[in-house]
Amino acid sequence: MQTLIHESFQDLQPVPAFCDNGGVSGATPKGACRSHLWFYRDGKVRCKFISGVLEELRRACTRSRPDSFQLAVDLATRYSGEIINADAMQMYKGLPIITNKISSEERRGIPHHLFDRIALDQETWWVGQFREEASKTIQEIRSRGKLPIVVGGTHYYITGLLFDDKLVREDPPSLETNEPQGDSASKYPILGASAEVMLEKLREVDPAMADRWHPNDTRKIRRSLEIYLTTGKRASDIYAEQQERKESKRTSDDGLTTQSLHDDALLFWVHTDRKMLTDRLDRRVDKMLHNGLIDETQELYRYLQAEAASGQPVDRSRGIWQSIGFAQFEPYLQALEGEATDMARLEQLRSKGIEETQAATRRYAQYQIKWITKKLVPPLREEGLFRRLYVLDSTNIDRFKDDVLEQGSNLTKRFLEGEALPDPAELSATAQQVLTSTAQASSRKETPCRKVCQICHVTLVTEEAWQRHIQGTPHRRVAKRMKKRALVAAAPRQACDEETATLTEQVLKLSLDAQHPP
Repeated sequence: MQTLIHESFQDLQPVPAFCDNGGVSGATPKGACRSHLWFYRDGKVRCKFISGVLEELRRACTRSRPDSFQLAVDLATRYSGEIINADAMQMYKGLPIITNKISSEERRGIPHHLFDRIALDQETWWVGQFREEASKTIQEIRSRGKLPIVVGGTHYYITGLLFDDKLVREDPPSLETNEPQGDSASKYPILGASAEVMLEKLREVDPAMADRWHPNDTRKIRRSLEIYLTTGKRASDIYAEQQERKESKRTSDDGLTTQSLHDDALLFWVHTDRKMLTDRLDRRVDKMLHNGLIDETQELYRYLQAEAASGQPVDRSRGIWQSIGFAQFEPYLQALEGEATDMARLEQLRSKGIEETQAATRRYAQYQIKWITKKLVPPLREEGLFRRLYVLDSTNIDRFKDDVLEQGSNLTKRFLEGEALPDPAELSATAQQVLTSTAQASSRKETPCRKVCQICHVTLVTEEAWQRHIQGTPHRRVAKRMKKRALVAAAPRQACDEETATLTEQVLKLSLDAQHPP
């Protein structure tokens, strides 16, 4: 049987998703906007689903942003579908603005699943739990003769749903559910410690994984440590075993290769030119403000204050606190609570909150593009799915109906009916450019390393990232400023005591070393 599968990205305020995009989900959420949609035609292809059993399914996934949702709803309307959420932030109850949920009017009567499932004091679902719930929902929808359409920007959710061997599948079963988020933390107190403490422990038990993560990436550090604590096996060993199984599966002669299982997948990637995307993201934040973003951040702030008053610490490195918006406006919210803050100061903090929310949204969009390029496209190419990736250009909003909705619908119809499909690169000039550049970028391997810029106080974990950093404008500006200060301080050296002179030399050397690393 066939399926329609799509992984989306979030390029706007808080939203994570299925495929990857130039930034989607949770906060915009987490470049160009992109989303994916995959189909398997009915009765034509038998594909192996997550359980390992041959099944017939249909799934669709689209990006978690307005145009992606429009595409998803449009396809659901035309092909009798129902929509499944794959955005971690949108699973939280309430907060429709900060999590960028589709409104009831925009849903146009189409059933939507896996929204509003998690309370504010709960953590996001692990991949295993999402896979279990999404798979069950897909089967229920299929039993009604409808087409499941998965929408969202939480990439690892989509990857887990699409590629069975991308997950850590080891005992205990709790790793496949949501249990680790509560039970493991209470059983292993170190999982509630700071990133620095957990990273130090991870270096002891699994140095390979410790070197892999940025020291501020609390979620990944915690997860790697948790895998070791709950399974007794190092995450690096588990991943190595998975890779071996994958290679063995690829070279086996049983005739049931991964490519044949996913041979009839179709994916749509809704793409927006970077400059236009930046403008849309900024306007998106403006619209969120108009719709009540400040009210929702105040709701979160009051919740945080109440928890603190009751002696319940809140881990703000995970859960709903990862969404974009609250942290950026928190100084403004704190000032609102004060009695002496004047209106000019309040307006200044509010404006800064808006600017930082817009900037965070743009950064997330860039991160999403990088994620899809480095994490999603490689397995798509390995599994023979990249040739079913169709880029739909949504840059010109006046042509959205023709370039996205109609073109996407026509391709879907041809695919579901078993007709021949065009070469994805021939769909448009934009499609050719995006697919070519993405394929090339996904093939470039980065060199692992760990370098710390003492000037900017940042840690880089690849040589390529280090080179980009030291050649970037922000670093060069700070280095130049420090060098200038050091030279000025060095001028009256005779008047300085020995300790001050030594410090001046160290600062100057630090500035020069950062610009010309060994």
